[in-house]
Amino acid sequence: MLSAAIDIGTNTFHLLIGKIESGKIKVIYTKTIAVKLGEGGINKREIMPAAYQRGLKALAYFAEVIKEYEITKVKATATAAVRDASNGLNFIKDVYEKSKIKIEIINGHQEALFIYEGAKASGAINENCLVIDIGGGSVEFILCNKDEVLWKNSYRIGAARLLADFYHHDPLEKQDINNINNHLTNTLKDLKEACKEFKPTKLVGTAGAFDSYREIFTSRGFIKPLDDVFITLENQKLAALMDEIIASNHQQRSEIEGLIPLRVDMILMASIIVKYVIEKLHLNKIVACEYALKEGLLIHQA
Repeated sequence: MLSAAIDIGTNTFHLLIGKIESGKIKVIYTKTIAVKLGEGGINKREIMPAAYQRGLKALAYFAEVIKEYEITKVKATATAAVRDASNGLNFIKDVYEKSKIKIEIINGHQEALFIYEGAKASGAINENCLVIDIGGGSVEFILCNKDEVLWKNSYRIGAARLLADFYHHDPLEKQDINNINNHLTNTLKDLKEACKEFKPTKLVGTAGAFDSYREIFTSRGFIKPLDDVFITLENQKLAALMDEIIASNHQQRSEIEGLIPLRVDMILMASIIVKYVIEKLHLNKIVACEYALKEGLLIHQA
């Protein structure tokens, strides 16, 4: 029986239609729409009018697709952009009135659990891992193994939020980068303590920026185009790519083959976060995993 999962994020809305066969996800249909729900309002705790309408339009489209597939089991969740917005509940109400999609607002800890379930289903988690999911509004960290979640937390340091707070020069100046790193140091103290306790040996990056790293690696011939849902990223090449991204301006990033327009600026802040985490936590095995929240939602319905 087919189910549908809808992930309403700060930058993108995702629809996944599929089923679970022999414990694995069989994808029937997937669609991502660049809604930019947090645009202009993420740090004002408000969904701005243009973004609000883009969100309604995207979910109306998803509702039509779900209807075409005659699906009755639908799980739709909203994360930071709706969770934090003063008009988030109005948005949920309007979506239901127009599209009959019931949206559940989930907190950061619930979000982290769904991300873990998605990443685990990919097969990427086979040792003590630190899973990182960089969204527009928040970043989730999950310390885990294939059997359980050892520790988890969600932080309001998403890429769109950092852009709004720190993207004052193009390219970023050294002081801008220092300010971001200081902010990460102040924010992620408990993550460092948890890593001392649980000693992760691998970083698993889910979706978003890690999809972009994978696409750029493929376009540069570092890896072959593969259908695998997770793939190892060579350390030195990833470090060099992140340094290139952090030093570049908007125009230079827009010319990077494999980087979609939506992520041209988001990848900048994501790279600062990933570089910080790898260096501070001394992680030298890096995996890019396609599965994340929406796959976890689909598994939850099985």
